[in-house]
Amino acid sequence: MANSRFLTPWVVLLTISCWVGIASAQTDRLYPTSGDVEIGKIKAISKDGIVMTIGGKDKNFPVGEIRRVSFQGDPPELTRARDFIMDAQYDQALSELKQIDVSKLGRDEMKADTQFYLALSQGEMALSGQGDLAQATAAAMSFVQQNPNSYHFYSTTRLLGDLAKAIGNFQRAAQFYGYMLRSPSADMKVESVYQGAMVKLAAKDTAGAKADLEKVLGIKAATAETQRFQTLAKAALAVVAAQEGQVDQAIEMVNGLIKTMNPTDTQTNAKIYNALGAAYLAAGKDEDALLAYLHTQLMYSMHAESHVEALKQLVELWTKVGKPDRAAQARGELQQRYPGLSG
Repeated sequence: MANSRFLTPWVVLLTISCWVGIASAQTDRLYPTSGDVEIGKIKAISKDGIVMTIGGKDKNFPVGEIRRVSFQGDPPELTRARDFIMDAQYDQALSELKQIDVSKLGRDEMKADTQFYLALSQGEMALSGQGDLAQATAAAMSFVQQNPNSYHFYSTTRLLGDLAKAIGNFQRAAQFYGYMLRSPSADMKVESVYQGAMVKLAAKDTAGAKADLEKVLGIKAATAETQRFQTLAKAALAVVAAQEGQVDQAIEMVNGLIKTMNPTDTQTNAKIYNALGAAYLAAGKDEDALLAYLHTQLMYSMHAESHVEALKQLVELWTKVGKPDRAAQARGELQQRYPGLSG
């Protein structure tokens, strides 16, 4: 038998070619919303999803089923930024992303991802009162205009809707949320209707909001996310009922939601308690309303939108019940934590 330490020339060439093939193979990673990471080569990207070649076969991943993607050759700053964003640490993500020279990135997909996460981080910080809403809107608009076929398209229109609503431009907010109806994701379609209803509620279009919220409840809930939006719709309908003078019914509706709350879904729970506060306010029960909003302040301060709403109501309610010092504390917390939203 030939000594295995000595290789014939053709074996050497074959080995080298295999190494070259492995080195040159593109290995992208797609992390779905459920299931294991998929490893292959990104073949095509559109606003509706991603086609990935895995083991020689093409597989389609629709938007709504993609949690995130990483590309071969990603700079470490982009990888770290994605991780920070998954944990909602947008300030840390922004710090990483600002270190990237986008012009030097080797793939257009990397450039688009970097630009999206920059816009997202800026937007989320502005929505939490730690940035300029107008500048964040400009960054998100720039991204979507330059990348109309990005798989981040619908996420960006959602962000633009959130920003427009925060600014008070309800017409633009409704337009941006409306884009999600074109998404292939059933959950995004439900969210589009719900967010449209919330814009109408903010714009004092109670009848329009009620009609849209009832549409959300009429959808057959196929996923946990759809069920979550239906719970939110019930809380919003309680606010509508209170505004229509059906305060006892509204309070009963919200108390029913509180009994079945998911303790881990703190974002939904914050909105439920704020809905209870709104119902008590409509009933003229200031002390009960104060306790509901105080619950949000103390338990759900990690959710800026609901926390800001609760603090603004507490400033008024503490004054009404004769405790101006507590009103001043609530006002101070609002101004310190949310300088961009305290007006």
